[in-house]
Amino acid sequence: MRIEFTYARPREYFRDQQAQAARAAAMPSLLGAVALIAVGPSWAAFALLSPDVTDELALAGLALMLIAVGLAIRAHDQWQEGMTVPASWCLPREWLITEEALESTTPIGSTTWNWAGIRYAVRIPNAYFFRAEVGGRSFDVPREPLTEEQEQALEDFMVERGLVIDEPVRAR
Repeated sequence: MRIEFTYARPREYFRDQQAQAARAAAMPSLLGAVALIAVGPSWAAFALLSPDVTDELALAGLALMLIAVGLAIRAHDQWQEGMTVPASWCLPREWLITEEALESTTPIGSTTWNWAGIRYAVRIPNAYFFRAEVGGRSFDVPREPLTEEQEQALEDFMVERGLVIDEPVRAR
């Protein structure tokens, strides 16, 4: 087997792969914002409508709402940061896939992954995702530039090597 191709992955290519981690990073701030938006107006209304309570407590309710807005902005920024990939990830990349290894080369450098060190493979909508045995490092091969014959040859090769295909694998 010898598969060679060049492909520049657009930023959108990484959206699905980055989305789960980006959501996880933003979730604490988002939940805090939702909680404070729920509590702040109630607190302020209670303070304004109760004759026994000082107006400072109404201001505290307003402060909670302002903090909620800040947390919502922070959640958005965290999500945006998680969804943004370095420009180097989008450089044109040359792939060479053989029975021995997968080599990926950009103008910046080259990386070789020996198949013996690969723990598993998963087919996702736009790529094949591989996880290495050592260090849990991962890499992907885009599916879009592959011909049907190349994709079939790669899948047959992965099955022969005992790599898992089409089973979602959760992080441990």
